[in-house]
Amino acid sequence: MSDQTQEPEMTTKPMKEHEWLQNLVGEWRTEGTMQMGPDQPPVKGAGWEVTKMFGPLWALAEGQSEMPNGATMNYKHFLGWDVSFKEYRGAWMADVSSHLWKQVGELSADGRTMTLDCVGPHMEKDGETANYRDVIELIDKDHRVMTSHGQDENGNWFEFMRVDFYRTG
Repeated sequence: MSDQTQEPEMTTKPMKEHEWLQNLVGEWRTEGTMQMGPDQPPVKGAGWEVTKMFGPLWALAEGQSEMPNGATMNYKHFLGWDVSFKEYRGAWMADVSSHLWKQVGELSADGRTMTLDCVGPHMEKDGETANYRDVIELIDKDHRVMTSHGQDENGNWFEFMRVDFYRTG
């Protein structure tokens, strides 16, 4: 047996698309606003997120935030570039939901905006699904914004949540 450590043969080489994930790495303070309905005032909440690289190919986030009812939600999110399908892929899960939000996305030409689409439980109709979209916008190296959108029956997108991430470390 050799003392040399060898890279596995199936190792994916990082690409420029993987480099973008470094924008998410760090410790973050979050401030969120959620719209619970057209006739209701927005609900604010705060939290935190820590994002690290999982090898050179994946960003792995763990966070906690306040829910509209005042309870605490813990979540995990991972995001990477799939070299086979030529798209960003991720998943988001929380300790308050049984649904695994599987995301597929793309980066804008200027590299400042990531758009992630997914299908999840309908917010108003039990047993049905709906289309959702998260948009991550890089404001600067210490501030990013994520907006969450739903799609109505007419195909129109509406924003129901905004979270500002401020770097703390």
